[in-house]
Amino acid sequence: MSASEVPPPGAPPPPSPPGDAVPSQQESVAELLRVVLGLTESLVFEFDAEGHYLSAWTHSDSLLVMPREAFLGRHISQTMDPQTAALTLESIQRVLARGQPDRFEYSVEVEGGRRWFSADATLVPHRPGVAFMVRDITRQKTLELSLLQADRLAALGTLAAGVAHEVSNPLGYISSNLHFIEEGLAELRRALGEAPGLERLAHTLEECEEALDEARQGTTRIRNVVGDLKTFARGEDTRPGDERADVRRAMEMSINMAMPELRHRARMVWHPEEVPLVRGSESRLGQVFLNLLLNAAQAIPEGAPEKNTVEARLRAEDGKVVVEIRDTGQGIPPENLKRIFEPFFTTRPAGVGTGLGLAICHSIIIAMQGELTVESTVGQGTCFRVLLPTT
Repeated sequence: MSASEVPPPGAPPPPSPPGDAVPSQQESVAELLRVVLGLTESLVFEFDAEGHYLSAWTHSDSLLVMPREAFLGRHISQTMDPQTAALTLESIQRVLARGQPDRFEYSVEVEGGRRWFSADATLVPHRPGVAFMVRDITRQKTLELSLLQADRLAALGTLAAGVAHEVSNPLGYISSNLHFIEEGLAELRRALGEAPGLERLAHTLEECEEALDEARQGTTRIRNVVGDLKTFARGEDTRPGDERADVRRAMEMSINMAMPELRHRARMVWHPEEVPLVRGSESRLGQVFLNLLLNAAQAIPEGAPEKNTVEARLRAEDGKVVVEIRDTGQGIPPENLKRIFEPFFTTRPAGVGTGLGLAICHSIIIAMQGELTVESTVGQGTCFRVLLPTT
């Protein structure tokens, strides 16, 4: 452009040549907003006072329950569950009444599973409704739940270790006294054998010895359970990666602890094979196996243990240790199967289950660079499979 072609100050810029389209200011702002939303994993919605969508901005539709265009004009109750819709409407009314920002959290089922969100509502100058900045906080929420569960497990571990210690002391002298009685009865039997006409007393003595033997078996059982509790409660005392775990020992410890729950529901079938050690915490593995065994037991109603089984298998395969826990319980419906590893998801009544057990199991196995998968058929049973690397 020559000097004579330079536009005067204040003159509008010359039009762009044909084919060299320049985005409008509105298009540029919209594109910038999409970039920001993508970086922050956020969504922006705008509602009128009654809860109808006026606009929606997203980086992609992956976090939405339906395509973005389908929201416009709809009422919140048509796109969200009743609880979330009610929270949103209450937030809109508070913002309009007070003129102050508002915040609440909610969760919703989307294509990739259940996600947690934090919604910040505010008035926007020169706009007709209330705008919501919605952030995906699923990772933060999962971490919070894991930390909460870790604290609870630490407290439970301390309690279990204390109980185990308190039980060990009286168990020691009970065991010693039983041994003393056993020796005394043996001496008495020898004396009775030398005296004629005391057959009835000898029979009574034999029954006492049988009862004593059962008592000794009970104390041995208690000692084993106490030892398992101590192992379970000890937790990790080495740096990650330094510890080697005996998978068979962890499973057998868990079976011992789960038997009070299992024996009234099913027969326990255990198929162990010799497998190499794996890298990780044996107590953490025991926590996983115990949880899976208890879940298997609770999937089977009480009263017919001869008709049901909980089967555990241990083998080495393709450089990995494989553990399978299979039950003949009621099975898991397909719509629930994809969500069972989500924190707080449970099909049990309120107060019966927290929905954290399987989520914690999954995180423990993933931390050991392993895999935890599940297969289930309604009415036939469920199989959880744990794969752990040996190197």
